Amino acid sequence: MLFARLLLLPFAVASTVTLYVSSVPASGGTEVVPSAIPLAHIDYDANQSVGTIVSYTPPTGSYSEDQLLRIGLTDPKTGSWRGIVTSAASFADQYHKKFVVHVDEQGAPYHVGLGTSANSAGKDVEVEIVKRSTGPKPVLNKPIVLNAEGKLEEKEPEKTLLQKYWWVLALFVVLQLVQGGGDDK
Repeated sequence: MLFARLLLLPFAVASTVTLYVSSVPASGGTEVVPSAIPLAHIDYDANQSVGTIVSYTPPTGSYSEDQLLRIGLTDPKTGSWRGIVTSAASFADQYHKKFVVHVDEQGAPYHVGLGTSANSAGKDVEVEIVKRSTGPKPVLNKPIVLNAEGKLEEKEPEKTLLQKYWWVLALFVVLQLVQGGGDDK
């Protein structure tokens, strides 16, 4: 089994996804990007937790730091937009960027996220792949056990130390009385 996996390793199914960026329309006189432009092209394997950035072009233009940008991908089936909204300040050079691509059980991307942190000595941009997992499921149709009277059986409350070993205390008192009675003579 292990040998077969090693032989198939070079043929692992790698997928690609293109992330797009577009400006969020504002009520003021800010410039609006008419359509989404490519932000990053990412190669990934759904079985791995890290992806590879093939190309990355940060947004350019006359964006103010409080300008809102949409980061995401389009669903190939419905054409709907899936992603997040962040400020243009997230793409400043002093921030480390982390794209989080959420994939379903088949490895198809269904959502994207962006996280930023203070830039450290390392990669400027990284990619994390998060595979969807099933959550806990309720136990349904579990049989209800009734006692002979037709009521739910309740657990007896646990006895205290005194309730369990009262007889030891009684034996000790009796021994003390018997032993103490023999010393008077």
